[in-house]
Amino acid sequence: MLGILVHRDVLPVALALAVGMGGVLCGDMALFLTARRLGPALYESPRLKRLLPPARREQLARLYARHGGRCVFVGRFLSVLRGAVFVLAAVQGMRLRHFLLWDGLALCLSAPLAVGLGYAFSHSVDAVAKGAAHAEHLVVLTGVAGALAWGGVRRLQRWRQARRTR
Repeated sequence: MLGILVHRDVLPVALALAVGMGGVLCGDMALFLTARRLGPALYESPRLKRLLPPARREQLARLYARHGGRCVFVGRFLSVLRGAVFVLAAVQGMRLRHFLLWDGLALCLSAPLAVGLGYAFSHSVDAVAKGAAHAEHLVVLTGVAGALAWGGVRRLQRWRQARRTR
C-alpha cells in the first residue's frame, strides 16, 4: 500500500519506508513482549502441547541457542511461520535488543522490497480492486448458497426422521 502512495505522490519514499518499518517493528515487538511475558506457560496450551512435545521443544531450544538471531532473520521472510518464530524466540529467552537487531536487519530488506513492488504494480491496483470486488461478491454468494443448501438438507433430514417416528 505504501508503494502505491509513493507512486501517486502522496508520500515521499523515505517517509513511506520509515512509517512502514516503524509500524512493522512495533507490531513485532508487541508480539515478542507478549510471548515473553507469557513465557514457557505457552507450551502448556493444548494446541502447542500437540505441536511441540518435549523432544521437539528441546530441539528448538538448541536451535535458538545456536542460531537464534538467524532464525529471526529468516523468519521475517516466512509469512506463515513468522509469528511462531518470533514467539519461540521470546519464549526461548532471546533479549529484546537482539530480537530487534535481527528483525530490523531483515526488515531493511523486506520493507524496501514490499514498497518497491507496490510502486511497480500500482498502475494495476484499480483493476485488481475491481477484480477483488467481483471475487468478494462470488464468495458471499457461494457462502449464502452453501448455507441455504445446508439448511435445506438439515430440514429434510429432520422431516424424514419425524416421519419415521410416527
